[in-house]
Amino acid sequence: MRKYLKRMRFSANERWMFAIVVAATLVRFFLIYFNWPATNSDEGNMGLLAFHIAYQGDHPTFFYGLPYMGPLEGYIAAPLFRLFGASLFTLRLGLLPLFAAFLICIYYLTRLLYTEKYALAMVILLSLGSGDILLLQLRAVGEYPEIELFSALIPLLAAWLALTSYTIQGETRQTNRKRIVVYGILGLAIGLALWVDFLIIPLVAMTGLLLLLFCHRELFSWPGLCLLLGVIIGSFPLIFYNFTAPWNQNSLIILLSIHQDGAKEMLAQHLTWLHHLVGTMMIALPSVTGANPDCPVTAFPAFSPLPISTLPCIFFHGVWGAGYLVLWIIAAFLAIRIVWQYRHHFFKQRDSFEERQHLIYKCSQLILLGSVAITLVSYASSPKSALTPETTFRYLIIAFVAIPAVLWPLWNGFQLQKTPDSVMLSPFVALRVNSAKDLVTMPSNRKTKISLLLRGGLLLLIAATFLGGTIRTYAEIPATQAAYQREDNLVQDLIHIGATRIYSEYWTCNRLTFHSREQIICSVLDDQLKPGFDRYMPYRFIVRAATHPAYVFRLGSKQADVLKYQMLVSKTHYRESVFEGYIVYQVI
Repeated sequence: MRKYLKRMRFSANERWMFAIVVAATLVRFFLIYFNWPATNSDEGNMGLLAFHIAYQGDHPTFFYGLPYMGPLEGYIAAPLFRLFGASLFTLRLGLLPLFAAFLICIYYLTRLLYTEKYALAMVILLSLGSGDILLLQLRAVGEYPEIELFSALIPLLAAWLALTSYTIQGETRQTNRKRIVVYGILGLAIGLALWVDFLIIPLVAMTGLLLLLFCHRELFSWPGLCLLLGVIIGSFPLIFYNFTAPWNQNSLIILLSIHQDGAKEMLAQHLTWLHHLVGTMMIALPSVTGANPDCPVTAFPAFSPLPISTLPCIFFHGVWGAGYLVLWIIAAFLAIRIVWQYRHHFFKQRDSFEERQHLIYKCSQLILLGSVAITLVSYASSPKSALTPETTFRYLIIAFVAIPAVLWPLWNGFQLQKTPDSVMLSPFVALRVNSAKDLVTMPSNRKTKISLLLRGGLLLLIAATFLGGTIRTYAEIPATQAAYQREDNLVQDLIHIGATRIYSEYWTCNRLTFHSREQIICSVLDDQLKPGFDRYMPYRFIVRAATHPAYVFRLGSKQADVLKYQMLVSKTHYRESVFEGYIVYQVI
Protein backbone atom coordinates (compact mmCIF):
# COMPACT_ATOMS: atom_id res chain seq x y z
CA MET A 1 0.00 0.00 0.00
CA ARG A 2 2.84 2.37 0.82
CA LYS A 3 4.45 1.72 -2.55
CA TYR A 4 1.17 2.50 -4.27
CA LEU A 5 0.76 5.75 -2.31
CA LYS A 6 4.32 6.78 -3.18
CA ARG A 7 3.50 6.37 -6.86
CA MET A 8 0.53 8.73 -6.41
CA ARG A 9 2.66 11.77 -5.82
CA PHE A 10 1.15 14.75 -7.62
CA SER A 11 3.11 17.59 -9.13
CA ALA A 12 2.55 21.17 -8.01
CA ASN A 13 0.48 21.85 -11.15
CA GLU A 14 -1.66 18.79 -10.48
CA ARG A 15 -2.34 19.93 -6.94
CA TRP A 16 -3.37 23.32 -8.30
CA MET A 17 -5.55 21.59 -10.87
CA PHE A 18 -7.41 19.59 -8.23
CA ALA A 19 -7.89 22.74 -6.14
CA ILE A 20 -9.36 24.55 -9.16
CA VAL A 21 -11.66 21.61 -9.90
CA VAL A 22 -12.93 21.66 -6.31
CA ALA A 23 -13.48 25.44 -6.44
CA ALA A 24 -15.27 25.25 -9.81
CA THR A 25 -17.49 22.43 -8.54
CA LEU A 26 -18.37 24.48 -5.46
CA VAL A 27 -19.28 27.44 -7.71
CA ARG A 28 -21.77 25.19 -9.49
CA PHE A 29 -22.95 23.63 -6.23
CA PHE A 30 -24.02 27.04 -4.93
CA LEU A 31 -25.80 27.79 -8.20
CA ILE A 32 -27.94 24.65 -8.05
CA TYR A 33 -28.49 25.15 -4.32
CA PHE A 34 -30.14 28.46 -5.16
CA ASN A 35 -32.16 26.79 -7.96
CA TRP A 36 -30.18 28.24 -10.87
CA PRO A 37 -30.82 27.79 -13.76
CA ALA A 38 -34.59 28.11 -14.04
CA THR A 39 -36.04 24.69 -14.69
CA ASN A 40 -38.19 23.68 -17.64
CA SER A 41 -40.46 20.82 -18.68
CA ASP A 42 -37.63 18.79 -20.23
CA GLU A 43 -35.82 18.81 -16.91
CA GLY A 44 -39.07 17.91 -15.19
CA ASN A 45 -39.25 14.94 -17.54
CA MET A 46 -35.79 13.77 -16.43
CA GLY A 47 -36.80 14.25 -12.81
CA LEU A 48 -39.91 12.12 -13.29
CA LEU A 49 -37.85 9.44 -15.01
CA ALA A 50 -35.43 9.36 -12.06
CA PHE A 51 -38.41 9.35 -9.69
CA HIS A 52 -39.84 6.28 -11.42
CA ILE A 53 -36.47 4.50 -11.31
CA ALA A 54 -36.02 5.26 -7.61
CA TYR A 55 -39.51 4.52 -6.30
CA GLN A 56 -41.28 2.38 -8.90
CA GLY A 57 -38.46 0.14 -10.10
CA ASP A 58 -38.69 1.32 -13.72
CA HIS A 59 -35.71 0.85 -16.05
CA PRO A 60 -36.37 3.05 -19.09
CA THR A 61 -34.06 2.61 -22.06
CA PHE A 62 -34.44 6.18 -23.27
CA PHE A 63 -35.44 9.64 -22.14
CA TYR A 64 -39.24 9.67 -22.22
CA GLY A 65 -40.41 10.57 -25.73
CA LEU A 66 -36.95 10.39 -27.37
CA PRO A 67 -36.04 6.86 -28.56
CA TYR A 68 -32.38 7.69 -29.17
CA MET A 69 -31.14 9.47 -26.00
CA GLY A 70 -30.04 7.40 -23.01
CA PRO A 71 -31.18 8.82 -19.62
CA LEU A 72 -27.87 8.35 -17.79
CA GLU A 73 -28.60 11.42 -15.66
CA GLY A 74 -31.83 9.79 -14.46
CA TYR A 75 -30.00 6.66 -13.34
CA ILE A 76 -27.40 8.80 -11.53
CA ALA A 77 -30.12 10.83 -9.79
CA ALA A 78 -32.23 7.82 -8.69
CA PRO A 79 -30.00 6.72 -5.76
CA LEU A 80 -29.65 10.37 -4.71
CA PHE A 81 -33.45 10.56 -4.57
CA ARG A 82 -33.47 7.55 -2.26
CA LEU A 83 -30.82 9.12 -0.03
CA PHE A 84 -31.89 12.77 0.07
CA GLY A 85 -35.41 12.81 -1.35
CA ALA A 86 -36.66 13.80 -4.78
CA SER A 87 -36.09 17.47 -5.57
CA LEU A 88 -34.70 19.72 -8.27
CA PHE A 89 -31.51 20.12 -6.23
CA THR A 90 -30.85 16.39 -5.85
CA LEU A 91 -31.65 15.86 -9.55
CA ARG A 92 -28.89 18.31 -10.44
CA LEU A 93 -26.49 17.15 -7.74
CA GLY A 94 -25.52 14.13 -9.83
CA LEU A 95 -24.25 16.44 -12.60
CA LEU A 96 -21.44 17.84 -10.45
CA PRO A 97 -19.23 14.69 -10.51
CA LEU A 98 -19.61 14.61 -14.29
CA PHE A 99 -18.35 18.18 -14.51
CA ALA A 100 -15.45 17.56 -12.11
CA ALA A 101 -14.41 14.47 -14.08
CA PHE A 102 -14.61 16.51 -17.30
CA LEU A 103 -12.14 19.11 -15.99
CA ILE A 104 -9.76 16.40 -14.77
CA CYS A 105 -9.84 14.64 -18.15
CA ILE A 106 -9.33 17.96 -19.96
CA TYR A 107 -6.25 18.61 -17.83
CA TYR A 108 -4.62 15.25 -18.56
CA LEU A 109 -5.62 15.33 -22.23
CA THR A 110 -4.19 18.84 -22.70
CA ARG A 111 -1.03 17.94 -20.77
CA LEU A 112 -0.58 14.82 -22.86
CA LEU A 113 -0.93 16.61 -26.20
CA TYR A 114 0.51 20.04 -25.34
CA THR A 115 2.18 21.24 -22.11
CA GLU A 116 1.51 21.08 -18.39
CA LYS A 117 1.23 24.84 -17.87
CA TYR A 118 -1.14 25.15 -20.79
CA ALA A 119 -3.25 22.32 -19.35
CA LEU A 120 -3.55 24.18 -16.06
CA ALA A 121 -4.51 27.38 -17.87
CA MET A 122 -7.25 25.53 -19.78
CA VAL A 123 -8.66 24.09 -16.56
CA ILE A 124 -8.84 27.61 -15.13
CA LEU A 125 -10.57 28.89 -18.27
CA LEU A 126 -13.07 26.04 -18.55
CA SER A 127 -13.87 26.22 -14.84
CA LEU A 128 -15.54 29.52 -15.74
CA GLY A 129 -18.13 30.11 -18.43
CA SER A 130 -21.06 32.07 -19.76
CA GLY A 131 -24.62 31.53 -18.63
CA ASP A 132 -25.22 29.31 -21.67
CA ILE A 133 -22.28 27.05 -20.84
CA LEU A 134 -23.20 26.81 -17.16
CA LEU A 135 -26.81 26.07 -18.12
CA LEU A 136 -25.74 23.11 -20.27
CA GLN A 137 -23.63 21.81 -17.39
CA LEU A 138 -26.26 22.22 -14.65
CA ARG A 139 -29.70 21.66 -16.18
CA ALA A 140 -30.57 17.96 -16.12
CA VAL A 141 -32.18 17.64 -19.54
CA GLY A 142 -29.91 14.82 -20.67
CA GLU A 143 -26.77 14.35 -22.78
CA TYR A 144 -24.73 17.56 -22.44
CA PRO A 145 -22.78 17.04 -19.17
CA GLU A 146 -22.14 13.43 -20.22
CA ILE A 147 -21.06 14.40 -23.73
CA GLU A 148 -18.61 16.92 -22.26
CA LEU A 149 -17.04 14.21 -20.13
CA PHE A 150 -16.92 11.55 -22.84
CA SER A 151 -15.57 14.05 -25.39
CA ALA A 152 -12.53 14.55 -23.14
CA LEU A 153 -12.17 10.98 -21.83
CA ILE A 154 -12.36 9.15 -25.17
CA PRO A 155 -9.56 11.08 -26.95
CA LEU A 156 -7.47 10.95 -23.74
CA LEU A 157 -7.55 7.14 -23.63
CA ALA A 158 -7.16 6.79 -27.41
CA ALA A 159 -4.18 9.16 -27.52
CA TRP A 160 -2.48 7.31 -24.67
CA LEU A 161 -3.00 3.97 -26.39
CA ALA A 162 -1.59 5.32 -29.65
CA LEU A 163 1.42 7.01 -28.02
CA THR A 164 2.35 3.90 -26.01
CA SER A 165 1.76 1.42 -28.83
CA TYR A 166 5.38 1.56 -30.02
CA THR A 167 8.56 1.16 -28.06
CA ILE A 168 11.93 2.79 -28.62
CA GLN A 169 14.01 1.42 -31.51
CA GLY A 170 11.20 -0.80 -32.74
CA GLU A 171 11.31 -3.31 -29.88
CA THR A 172 8.51 -5.88 -29.74
CA ARG A 173 5.31 -4.57 -28.17
CA GLN A 174 4.07 -6.31 -25.07
CA THR A 175 0.31 -6.36 -24.70
CA ASN A 176 -0.13 -6.23 -20.96
CA ARG A 177 -3.10 -6.21 -18.69
CA LYS A 178 -3.02 -2.45 -18.28
CA ARG A 179 -3.50 -1.88 -22.00
CA ILE A 180 -6.30 -4.44 -22.19
CA VAL A 181 -8.07 -2.72 -19.28
CA VAL A 182 -7.66 0.69 -20.96
CA TYR A 183 -9.10 -0.71 -24.18
CA GLY A 184 -12.07 -2.03 -22.21
CA ILE A 185 -12.63 1.32 -20.47
CA LEU A 186 -12.39 3.11 -23.82
CA GLY A 187 -14.97 0.75 -25.33
CA LEU A 188 -17.29 1.22 -22.37
CA ALA A 189 -16.98 5.01 -22.64
CA ILE A 190 -17.72 4.91 -26.37
CA GLY A 191 -20.72 2.62 -25.85
CA LEU A 192 -22.19 4.76 -23.07
CA ALA A 193 -21.60 7.92 -25.11
CA LEU A 194 -23.42 6.46 -28.12
CA TRP A 195 -26.31 5.41 -25.90
CA VAL A 196 -26.51 8.88 -24.33
CA ASP A 197 -26.58 10.72 -27.67
CA PHE A 198 -25.36 10.41 -31.25
CA LEU A 199 -23.75 13.87 -31.00
CA ILE A 200 -20.59 11.98 -30.08
CA ILE A 201 -20.40 10.15 -33.43
CA PRO A 202 -17.88 12.55 -35.09
CA LEU A 203 -15.51 12.14 -32.13
CA VAL A 204 -15.94 8.36 -32.09
CA ALA A 205 -15.21 8.22 -35.83
CA MET A 206 -12.01 10.27 -35.44
CA THR A 207 -10.95 8.13 -32.47
CA GLY A 208 -11.51 4.95 -34.47
CA LEU A 209 -9.36 6.33 -37.29
CA LEU A 210 -6.52 7.11 -34.86
CA LEU A 211 -6.58 3.58 -33.41
CA LEU A 212 -6.76 2.06 -36.87
CA LEU A 213 -3.67 4.01 -37.97
CA PHE A 214 -1.47 3.33 -34.94
CA CYS A 215 -2.95 0.39 -33.04
CA HIS A 216 -4.24 -1.73 -35.94
CA ARG A 217 -2.45 -4.90 -34.79
CA GLU A 218 -3.98 -4.71 -31.32
CA LEU A 219 -7.44 -4.13 -32.76
CA PHE A 220 -7.36 -7.64 -34.22
CA SER A 221 -6.26 -9.33 -31.00
CA TRP A 222 -7.37 -9.50 -27.37
CA PRO A 223 -7.26 -5.71 -26.78
CA GLY A 224 -9.51 -5.17 -29.80
CA LEU A 225 -11.91 -7.81 -28.53
CA CYS A 226 -11.97 -6.09 -25.14
CA LEU A 227 -12.68 -2.76 -26.88
CA LEU A 228 -15.57 -4.30 -28.80
CA LEU A 229 -16.94 -5.94 -25.66
CA GLY A 230 -16.85 -2.59 -23.84
CA VAL A 231 -18.74 -0.89 -26.70
CA ILE A 232 -21.41 -3.61 -26.66
CA ILE A 233 -21.85 -3.45 -22.87
CA GLY A 234 -22.02 0.36 -22.82
CA SER A 235 -24.47 0.62 -25.70
CA PHE A 236 -26.44 -2.56 -24.97
CA PRO A 237 -29.74 -0.72 -24.23
CA LEU A 238 -29.42 1.03 -27.60
CA ILE A 239 -28.54 -2.18 -29.43
CA PHE A 240 -31.35 -4.17 -27.81
CA TYR A 241 -33.95 -1.50 -28.60
CA ASN A 242 -32.97 -1.27 -32.26
CA PHE A 243 -33.06 -5.04 -32.69
CA THR A 244 -36.61 -5.18 -31.31
CA ALA A 245 -38.15 -1.88 -32.51
CA PRO A 246 -40.02 -1.51 -35.82
CA TRP A 247 -37.86 -0.17 -38.66
CA ASN A 248 -39.63 3.20 -38.77
CA GLN A 249 -38.91 3.65 -35.03
CA ASN A 250 -35.22 2.83 -35.36
CA SER A 251 -33.01 5.31 -33.47
CA LEU A 252 -31.03 6.24 -36.56
CA ILE A 253 -34.18 6.83 -38.64
CA ILE A 254 -35.66 9.04 -35.93
CA LEU A 255 -32.40 10.95 -35.55
CA LEU A 256 -32.21 11.62 -39.30
CA SER A 257 -35.81 12.83 -39.30
CA ILE A 258 -35.02 15.17 -36.41
CA HIS A 259 -31.93 16.44 -38.27
CA GLN A 260 -34.13 17.44 -41.21
CA ASP A 261 -37.02 18.64 -39.05
CA GLY A 262 -38.04 22.14 -40.06
CA ALA A 263 -37.31 21.87 -43.79
CA LYS A 264 -40.91 22.76 -44.70
CA GLU A 265 -40.88 25.69 -42.29
CA MET A 266 -37.69 26.96 -43.91
CA LEU A 267 -39.34 26.92 -47.31
CA ALA A 268 -42.40 28.68 -45.94
CA GLN A 269 -40.28 31.44 -44.40
CA HIS A 270 -38.02 31.70 -47.49
CA LEU A 271 -34.84 31.18 -45.45
CA THR A 272 -31.58 30.95 -47.38
CA TRP A 273 -27.99 29.82 -46.95
CA LEU A 274 -27.33 33.21 -45.33
CA HIS A 275 -29.58 32.27 -42.41
CA HIS A 276 -27.63 29.01 -42.02
CA LEU A 277 -24.34 30.92 -42.04
CA VAL A 278 -25.42 33.65 -39.61
CA GLY A 279 -27.19 31.16 -37.35
CA THR A 280 -24.11 28.93 -37.16
CA MET A 281 -21.22 31.41 -37.06
CA MET A 282 -22.76 34.43 -35.30
CA ILE A 283 -25.25 32.81 -32.92
CA ALA A 284 -24.73 29.11 -32.23
CA LEU A 285 -20.91 28.87 -32.27
CA PRO A 286 -20.30 31.97 -30.09
CA SER A 287 -23.03 30.88 -27.64
CA VAL A 288 -21.61 27.39 -27.13
CA THR A 289 -18.02 28.61 -26.79
CA GLY A 290 -18.58 31.27 -24.15
CA ALA A 291 -19.46 34.58 -25.85
CA ASN A 292 -21.70 36.71 -23.65
CA PRO A 293 -23.94 38.50 -23.11
CA ASP A 294 -26.43 37.01 -25.54
CA CYS A 295 -27.96 39.10 -28.29
CA PRO A 296 -31.62 38.68 -29.32
CA VAL A 297 -31.80 36.55 -32.47
CA THR A 298 -33.87 39.24 -34.20
CA ALA A 299 -30.89 41.60 -33.92
CA PHE A 300 -28.72 39.62 -36.32
CA PRO A 301 -28.46 40.30 -40.06
CA ALA A 302 -30.67 38.12 -42.28
CA PHE A 303 -33.14 37.66 -39.41
CA SER A 304 -34.32 41.28 -39.26
CA PRO A 305 -33.14 44.86 -39.97
CA LEU A 306 -30.11 45.85 -37.91
CA PRO A 307 -31.04 47.99 -34.88
CA ILE A 308 -28.23 50.39 -33.99
CA SER A 309 -28.52 49.67 -30.25
CA THR A 310 -27.49 46.04 -30.69
CA LEU A 311 -24.56 46.62 -33.08
CA PRO A 312 -21.85 46.23 -30.37
CA CYS A 313 -23.31 42.90 -29.27
CA ILE A 314 -23.67 41.66 -32.86
CA PHE A 315 -20.12 42.79 -33.68
CA PHE A 316 -18.72 40.99 -30.63
CA HIS A 317 -20.51 37.74 -31.47
CA GLY A 318 -19.48 37.98 -35.11
CA VAL A 319 -15.82 38.54 -34.23
CA TRP A 320 -15.95 35.75 -31.62
CA GLY A 321 -17.34 33.23 -34.13
CA ALA A 322 -14.91 34.31 -36.85
CA GLY A 323 -12.01 34.24 -34.39
CA TYR A 324 -12.83 30.69 -33.33
CA LEU A 325 -12.95 29.61 -36.97
CA VAL A 326 -9.65 31.34 -37.82
CA LEU A 327 -7.89 29.77 -34.84
CA TRP A 328 -9.34 26.37 -35.76
CA ILE A 329 -7.98 26.75 -39.31
CA ILE A 330 -4.53 27.70 -38.00
CA ALA A 331 -4.42 24.84 -35.49
CA ALA A 332 -5.64 22.34 -38.09
CA PHE A 333 -3.17 23.64 -40.70
CA LEU A 334 -0.19 23.36 -38.34
CA ALA A 335 -1.16 19.81 -37.35
CA ILE A 336 -1.97 18.65 -40.90
CA ARG A 337 1.29 20.08 -42.23
CA ILE A 338 3.29 18.03 -39.76
CA VAL A 339 1.20 14.94 -40.48
CA TRP A 340 1.87 15.35 -44.19
CA GLN A 341 5.60 15.70 -43.61
CA TYR A 342 5.73 12.50 -41.57
CA ARG A 343 3.09 10.53 -43.45
CA HIS A 344 5.54 7.79 -44.42
CA HIS A 345 5.78 6.80 -40.73
CA PHE A 346 2.14 5.67 -40.47
CA PHE A 347 2.77 1.94 -40.86
CA LYS A 348 6.55 1.69 -40.42
CA GLN A 349 7.57 0.58 -36.96
CA ARG A 350 11.34 0.69 -37.40
CA ASP A 351 11.64 4.38 -38.23
CA SER A 352 12.71 7.08 -35.79
CA PHE A 353 10.81 6.69 -32.52
CA GLU A 354 10.82 10.44 -31.98
CA GLU A 355 9.37 11.22 -35.41
CA ARG A 356 6.71 8.54 -35.06
CA GLN A 357 5.65 9.88 -31.67
CA HIS A 358 5.50 13.39 -33.06
CA LEU A 359 3.23 12.15 -35.83
CA ILE A 360 0.95 10.48 -33.27
CA TYR A 361 0.79 13.69 -31.22
CA LYS A 362 -0.40 15.67 -34.21
CA CYS A 363 -2.92 13.02 -35.25
CA SER A 364 -4.24 12.93 -31.68
CA GLN A 365 -4.69 16.71 -31.76
CA LEU A 366 -6.68 16.30 -34.96
CA ILE A 367 -9.22 14.09 -33.16
CA LEU A 368 -10.79 17.14 -31.54
CA LEU A 369 -10.19 19.51 -34.45
CA GLY A 370 -11.68 17.07 -36.98
CA SER A 371 -14.68 16.41 -34.73
CA VAL A 372 -15.41 20.13 -34.60
CA ALA A 373 -15.30 20.37 -38.39
CA ILE A 374 -17.71 17.46 -38.88
CA THR A 375 -20.06 18.79 -36.21
CA LEU A 376 -20.11 22.31 -37.63
CA VAL A 377 -20.82 21.10 -41.18
CA SER A 378 -23.58 18.79 -39.95
CA TYR A 379 -25.20 21.55 -37.89
CA ALA A 380 -24.88 24.23 -40.58
CA SER A 381 -26.60 21.93 -43.10
CA SER A 382 -29.60 21.29 -40.85
CA PRO A 383 -32.71 23.52 -40.80
CA LYS A 384 -32.18 24.17 -37.09
CA SER A 385 -29.17 26.40 -37.75
CA ALA A 386 -31.45 28.78 -39.65
CA LEU A 387 -34.64 28.39 -37.61
CA THR A 388 -33.64 28.17 -33.94
CA PRO A 389 -29.87 28.72 -33.48
CA GLU A 390 -30.50 30.51 -30.17
CA THR A 391 -31.65 27.23 -28.57
CA THR A 392 -30.01 24.53 -30.70
CA PHE A 393 -26.49 25.89 -30.19
CA ARG A 394 -26.15 23.07 -27.65
CA TYR A 395 -25.66 20.59 -30.51
CA LEU A 396 -22.19 22.11 -30.97
CA ILE A 397 -21.01 21.08 -27.50
CA ILE A 398 -17.90 19.41 -28.97
CA ALA A 399 -16.75 22.86 -30.12
CA PHE A 400 -16.59 23.85 -26.45
CA VAL A 401 -14.61 20.75 -25.46
CA ALA A 402 -12.14 21.44 -28.28
CA ILE A 403 -11.25 24.92 -26.97
CA PRO A 404 -7.76 23.79 -25.77
CA ALA A 405 -6.94 22.53 -29.27
CA VAL A 406 -8.26 25.71 -30.88
CA LEU A 407 -6.51 28.15 -28.53
CA TRP A 408 -3.13 26.39 -28.70
CA PRO A 409 -1.82 28.64 -31.54
CA LEU A 410 -2.57 31.70 -29.38
CA TRP A 411 -0.73 30.23 -26.41
CA ASN A 412 2.20 28.78 -28.33
CA GLY A 413 2.51 31.17 -31.23
CA PHE A 414 2.01 30.23 -34.86
CA GLN A 415 5.09 28.02 -34.97
CA LEU A 416 5.65 24.45 -36.14
CA GLN A 417 6.98 23.24 -32.81
CA LYS A 418 7.29 19.67 -31.64
CA THR A 419 5.99 18.26 -28.41
CA PRO A 420 7.87 19.13 -25.23
CA ASP A 421 10.33 16.79 -23.55
CA SER A 422 8.03 15.16 -21.05
CA VAL A 423 4.32 14.74 -21.36
CA MET A 424 2.52 13.15 -18.42
CA LEU A 425 -0.74 11.27 -18.86
CA SER A 426 -1.43 10.54 -15.21
CA PRO A 427 0.33 10.29 -11.84
CA PHE A 428 1.18 6.70 -12.74
CA VAL A 429 2.25 6.82 -16.41
CA ALA A 430 4.83 9.05 -18.08
CA LEU A 431 5.75 9.27 -21.72
CA ARG A 432 9.09 10.94 -22.35
CA VAL A 433 10.19 12.08 -25.77
CA ASN A 434 13.71 13.29 -26.43
CA SER A 435 12.92 16.43 -28.36
CA ALA A 436 14.71 19.16 -26.47
CA LYS A 437 16.28 20.30 -29.69
CA ASP A 438 12.82 21.17 -30.99
CA LEU A 439 12.02 23.65 -28.24
CA VAL A 440 12.15 27.05 -29.82
CA THR A 441 13.97 29.84 -28.06
CA MET A 442 11.95 32.98 -28.40
CA PRO A 443 14.01 35.60 -30.14
CA SER A 444 14.00 38.90 -28.38
CA ASN A 445 13.00 41.20 -31.17
CA ARG A 446 10.32 43.79 -31.53
CA LYS A 447 7.97 41.72 -33.70
CA THR A 448 8.07 38.88 -31.20
CA LYS A 449 7.22 41.20 -28.34
CA ILE A 450 4.30 42.69 -30.28
CA SER A 451 3.09 39.20 -31.16
CA LEU A 452 3.36 38.14 -27.52
CA LEU A 453 1.39 41.18 -26.37
CA LEU A 454 -1.34 40.59 -28.96
CA ARG A 455 -1.67 36.91 -28.15
CA GLY A 456 -1.58 37.58 -24.42
CA GLY A 457 -4.20 40.30 -24.80
CA LEU A 458 -6.53 38.00 -26.74
CA LEU A 459 -6.16 35.25 -24.14
CA LEU A 460 -6.90 37.72 -21.36
CA LEU A 461 -9.96 38.98 -23.26
CA ILE A 462 -11.25 35.41 -23.60
CA ALA A 463 -10.62 34.72 -19.90
CA ALA A 464 -12.30 38.00 -18.92
CA THR A 465 -15.32 37.11 -21.06
CA PHE A 466 -15.64 33.72 -19.34
CA LEU A 467 -15.25 35.33 -15.91
CA GLY A 468 -17.81 38.01 -16.76
CA GLY A 469 -20.26 35.31 -17.81
CA THR A 470 -19.89 33.56 -14.45
CA ILE A 471 -20.42 36.80 -12.55
CA ARG A 472 -23.53 37.62 -14.62
CA THR A 473 -24.88 34.17 -13.87
CA TYR A 474 -24.66 34.77 -10.12
CA ALA A 475 -26.47 38.06 -10.63
CA GLU A 476 -29.42 36.07 -12.03
CA ILE A 477 -29.92 34.05 -8.83
CA PRO A 478 -32.56 36.34 -7.20
CA ALA A 479 -34.77 36.22 -10.31
CA THR A 480 -34.39 32.44 -10.57
CA GLN A 481 -35.25 31.95 -6.90
CA ALA A 482 -38.32 34.13 -7.34
CA ALA A 483 -39.42 32.02 -10.33
CA TYR A 484 -38.94 28.81 -8.33
CA GLN A 485 -40.97 30.24 -5.45
CA ARG A 486 -43.80 31.20 -7.82
CA GLU A 487 -43.86 27.68 -9.19
CA ASP A 488 -43.97 26.27 -5.65
CA ASN A 489 -46.85 28.61 -4.78
CA LEU A 490 -48.71 27.54 -7.91
CA VAL A 491 -48.32 23.86 -7.02
CA GLN A 492 -49.59 24.47 -3.48
CA ASP A 493 -52.53 26.52 -4.74
CA LEU A 494 -53.55 23.83 -7.25
CA ILE A 495 -53.41 21.13 -4.60
CA HIS A 496 -55.39 23.34 -2.21
CA ILE A 497 -58.29 23.75 -4.65
CA GLY A 498 -58.18 20.06 -5.60
CA ALA A 499 -56.84 20.61 -9.15
CA THR A 500 -54.64 17.51 -9.17
CA ARG A 501 -55.61 16.22 -12.62
CA ILE A 502 -54.98 18.98 -15.10
CA TYR A 503 -54.44 19.88 -18.74
CA SER A 504 -51.80 22.45 -19.66
CA GLU A 505 -49.24 23.27 -22.34
CA TYR A 506 -45.95 21.40 -22.82
CA TRP A 507 -43.60 23.78 -21.00
CA THR A 508 -45.75 23.68 -17.87
CA CYS A 509 -46.88 20.07 -17.54
CA ASN A 510 -43.82 18.09 -16.48
CA ARG A 511 -42.54 20.94 -14.29
CA LEU A 512 -45.66 20.84 -12.15
CA THR A 513 -45.85 17.06 -12.08
CA PHE A 514 -42.24 16.69 -10.91
CA HIS A 515 -42.41 19.62 -8.49
CA SER A 516 -45.49 18.09 -6.84
CA ARG A 517 -43.95 14.56 -6.81
CA GLU A 518 -46.87 13.37 -8.95
CA GLN A 519 -49.52 14.79 -6.63
CA ILE A 520 -50.50 16.74 -9.73
CA ILE A 521 -50.75 14.76 -12.97
CA CYS A 522 -50.71 16.83 -16.15
CA SER A 523 -51.45 16.06 -19.80
CA VAL A 524 -50.41 18.31 -22.69
CA LEU A 525 -52.78 20.18 -25.00
CA ASP A 526 -51.69 22.09 -28.10
CA ASP A 527 -52.81 25.58 -29.19
CA GLN A 528 -56.17 24.21 -30.41
CA LEU A 529 -56.70 22.20 -27.18
CA LYS A 530 -56.02 18.90 -28.93
CA PRO A 531 -53.74 16.23 -27.39
CA GLY A 532 -50.17 17.47 -27.49
CA PHE A 533 -46.73 15.97 -26.88
CA ASP A 534 -47.02 13.82 -23.76
CA ARG A 535 -43.58 12.36 -23.19
CA TYR A 536 -44.97 9.89 -20.62
CA MET A 537 -48.18 8.53 -22.11
CA PRO A 538 -49.69 7.07 -18.88
CA TYR A 539 -50.27 10.65 -17.70
CA ARG A 540 -52.61 11.26 -20.63
CA PHE A 541 -54.78 8.28 -19.69
CA ILE A 542 -54.82 9.22 -15.99
CA VAL A 543 -56.02 12.77 -16.71
CA ARG A 544 -58.48 11.56 -19.34
CA ALA A 545 -60.00 9.21 -16.75
CA ALA A 546 -60.58 12.05 -14.26
CA THR A 547 -64.21 13.15 -13.82
CA HIS A 548 -63.52 16.88 -13.79
CA PRO A 549 -59.96 17.71 -14.86
CA ALA A 550 -58.82 21.31 -14.48
CA TYR A 551 -57.31 23.47 -17.22
CA VAL A 552 -54.23 25.48 -16.29
CA PHE A 553 -52.77 27.95 -18.81
CA ARG A 554 -50.72 31.12 -18.69
CA LEU A 555 -52.70 34.35 -18.65
CA GLY A 556 -53.07 35.69 -22.16
CA SER A 557 -51.99 32.45 -23.82
CA LYS A 558 -53.72 31.20 -26.95
CA GLN A 559 -54.96 28.09 -25.13
CA ALA A 560 -56.57 30.20 -22.40
CA ASP A 561 -58.42 32.33 -24.97
CA VAL A 562 -59.60 29.32 -26.99
CA LEU A 563 -60.78 27.51 -23.86
CA LYS A 564 -62.74 30.49 -22.54
CA TYR A 565 -64.44 30.92 -25.90
CA GLN A 566 -65.41 27.24 -26.05
CA MET A 567 -66.84 27.35 -22.55
CA LEU A 568 -68.89 30.46 -23.31
CA VAL A 569 -70.25 28.90 -26.50
CA SER A 570 -71.13 25.61 -24.79
CA LYS A 571 -72.46 27.46 -21.69
CA THR A 572 -70.39 25.23 -19.45
CA HIS A 573 -70.37 26.09 -15.76
CA TYR A 574 -66.87 26.53 -14.42
CA ARG A 575 -64.88 28.05 -11.59
CA GLU A 576 -62.11 30.45 -12.57
CA SER A 577 -58.99 31.11 -10.44
CA VAL A 578 -55.77 33.02 -11.04
CA PHE A 579 -52.52 31.92 -9.43
CA GLU A 580 -48.99 33.18 -10.15
CA GLY A 581 -49.69 34.27 -13.71
CA TYR A 582 -51.81 31.21 -14.57
CA ILE A 583 -55.54 31.04 -15.07
CA VAL A 584 -57.26 27.88 -13.82
CA TYR A 585 -60.62 26.63 -15.09
CA GLN A 586 -62.45 23.94 -13.11
CA VAL A 587 -65.63 22.52 -14.63
CA ILE A 588 -68.41 22.37 -12.04
